[in-house]
Amino acid sequence: MAFQPSKSKRHMEKEEGQLNMNSMMDMMTIILLFLLKSFSTEGALVTQSADLTLPESVIGEKPKKELQVSVTKNDILVNNKPLMSLKDIDPESVLIKPLFNNLTEIAQGEKQLEIDVGKEFTHTVIIQGDEDMHFDILYKVMYTCSKSEYYKMRLLTVKKG
Repeated sequence: MAFQPSKSKRHMEKEEGQLNMNSMMDMMTIILLFLLKSFSTEGALVTQSADLTLPESVIGEKPKKELQVSVTKNDILVNNKPLMSLKDIDPESVLIKPLFNNLTEIAQGEKQLEIDVGKEFTHTVIIQGDEDMHFDILYKVMYTCSKSEYYKMRLLTVKKG
């Protein structure tokens, strides 16, 4: 035998449950930010040009996002933008003038960012060179980088195995 509900319960309206959307939105935002952060730290920081074959190395560190100077079989690129042809390099001079001017301009911008925003100017450049590049070209590129305030140089290689 079932008990009869009391008079107050008999006249109560049934309430329907509702979801608290604020808590759910906060949770989804946190998950999204976590995923974006984990994906952005694992992505490729350096891209290789099509006509560039990097030399191989046994020891390797992960590259950091820095200014890139690439020396392909035919051109010199700064941050993947073509700057000049290798044919235009003066064989008598150690300094490559167009590269020097471009890097000096970028260095001035980085110094201004350091003053305005506080972003540290690291003086670091990543040099990508084709594995068949002559040493005198690499020497000229490194000399030019050092004269334009990029004296911390890293040579990019591909890790074997």
